[in-house]
Amino acid sequence: MKIALIGAGPRNLMAFERLVYWALDRKWADEVKILIFDPFGIGGRVWNPNQNHELKMNSLASKITLFTDDSIQMEGNPHLGPTLFEWATTLGKDFIENNNFKRQKLLLEEIDHLTKYSYSSRALFGIYQQWFFQHVEKRMPSNFSIEIHSNLIHNVKFDNEKYILLTDELAYQVDAISAALGEGMDEPSDAEKEAQAFAEAHHLKYVPVRYPAEVDVDDIAPTDQVIIRGLGLSFIDYLSELTERRGGVFQRDERGSLIYTRSGDEPTIYASSRRGLPYHARGLDQKKVGETYPRYFLSDAYVNNLVLKNQSITGSEFIKRITLDVELTYYVTLAKLLYPDINPVEFEKELATASNGFKKILDKYNVSAKDRVDWSAWENPIPTSVTDTASFTTFIKTYLQQDIDIANEGNKVSPFTSAVEKLRELRSNIRKIVTYELLSDDDYVKYILKYFNALNSFLAVGPPAFRIEQILALIKAGVLTLTGPGMVVENEDDHFVTYSSVLSDHQRYSGNVLIEGRLPQPSAETTQNPLIKNLLANKMARIYSLYLSDGTLFKTGALDVTTETAELVTPNGKIMPNFFLWGLPTEKRHWLTNGAPIPGVNDVRLRMADMIAARIVKSAK
Repeated sequence: MKIALIGAGPRNLMAFERLVYWALDRKWADEVKILIFDPFGIGGRVWNPNQNHELKMNSLASKITLFTDDSIQMEGNPHLGPTLFEWATTLGKDFIENNNFKRQKLLLEEIDHLTKYSYSSRALFGIYQQWFFQHVEKRMPSNFSIEIHSNLIHNVKFDNEKYILLTDELAYQVDAISAALGEGMDEPSDAEKEAQAFAEAHHLKYVPVRYPAEVDVDDIAPTDQVIIRGLGLSFIDYLSELTERRGGVFQRDERGSLIYTRSGDEPTIYASSRRGLPYHARGLDQKKVGETYPRYFLSDAYVNNLVLKNQSITGSEFIKRITLDVELTYYVTLAKLLYPDINPVEFEKELATASNGFKKILDKYNVSAKDRVDWSAWENPIPTSVTDTASFTTFIKTYLQQDIDIANEGNKVSPFTSAVEKLRELRSNIRKIVTYELLSDDDYVKYILKYFNALNSFLAVGPPAFRIEQILALIKAGVLTLTGPGMVVENEDDHFVTYSSVLSDHQRYSGNVLIEGRLPQPSAETTQNPLIKNLLANKMARIYSLYLSDGTLFKTGALDVTTETAELVTPNGKIMPNFFLWGLPTEKRHWLTNGAPIPGVNDVRLRMADMIAARIVKSAK
């Protein structure tokens, strides 16, 4: 049997591991050849071990793994192994020293300072993946062989129950495919094409939507004025590239505040977005591996029962249950912190049964109005008193410092941070509701795609607190200006200009560099990935579409896959057997498909890897 793994990032490395251990456990005697295809090698594109060391992960090194454990609800047997942190602090140094990695000295220094509260470099996670691959490869049974190809697969055909994988020069015949394609690139929009053309005509620099690690910004001069459109995680990457990597230094003053000392090589940076605020800082993680808050309203039992009965839920009920669970954790943590007369155990019991809201209980316990959750303020923290540039500049410094302080209180102490942590812990059950299509198409568009996704990103997908500290330090150093909500970017004479459409004075900032500080949105309709385009053209795949009550068809941009097995679905609804596709190309068919696997929490990515391996092994019997 021949098995193709298209993409050599974390997902397919986990699938490889599961295939090996299924074969060992089942004493699978067939001759098996595994072909791995990735132009970037083991670890794939995002986790290139030789990328700039300033680029960090967004999860703690102690809570990242590629190994299954006893928490995983799967058919196969778990194979235990070290987390990224455990590997780095035991085996990592020897592995790095015995291999030729570009920034070896920085990597070894990183390990020396790594703690269970550290966020590792992306490069270090890439090296962990290479070690993991070698670890599994050594354990392959004798009937297994493996080939690694740097060829880009641009097309797949199905003929006589076999798949034919095509590159520019060669063809490979296989029996099963796991495609985990990762970050893609979209065709530029009309606005992006216009910006590019304007930049070329006026000798400006324009950086389109790209993965920041692959963008060369070294030609940006200290005299340049840089406009960054977007305040998400790509914005953070570009900030690091334009400041810290150019010799600027972040250090603590005598009061413990982070300050930035210029190198003199930094450009002037103006940045904003529609909301005008960076994502909230990720709180200090005070929880043990596998430790979670109880889920009461969107509980495992409730969601599993919906799935078992194929019972739908309205969008409003879905959002209500999410907010109740989040608020409950907020109030229980609040009581422990500020209301010593409240018995937190009894308080939590009462809240857990109040499915219509908490007002009566909060009144009973005399919880102050100022301490109660205000979702409108969580969605938009900018007060109405902030009306112009001066008031926004004052506000943003205070706001960022408060965000840092709240995050550093920790996710078992701070009410807000604990509530946001609960939102993350609800992800597995949110995913099930989406995956099993338990919302109507209208409600999915209205409540998830057009409301909840943006709020969830703002609250729960933010950077570590030290990144927000760096933003504040750069503002105070005069390197960075956040220009206010409602960002507008226009072409004017021979330069770009940006301003806030919300602030009354519309103060304008000129730039000769414009960077699109965001990642491409996965979309099969606009992707430049030739494989996805050809799968659609060959009618081996279709775009996941929603049929709305007003008669319109809403194309999500995701590739459609089966609910249980993640196999490709054709335009006529046929299943492509043993052609598994998972990860970002299925975003909106599935929910929140990026991120690294987490130990001890029945991680969906590890479950999926085991399911794919199980299906392939059983299909050969």
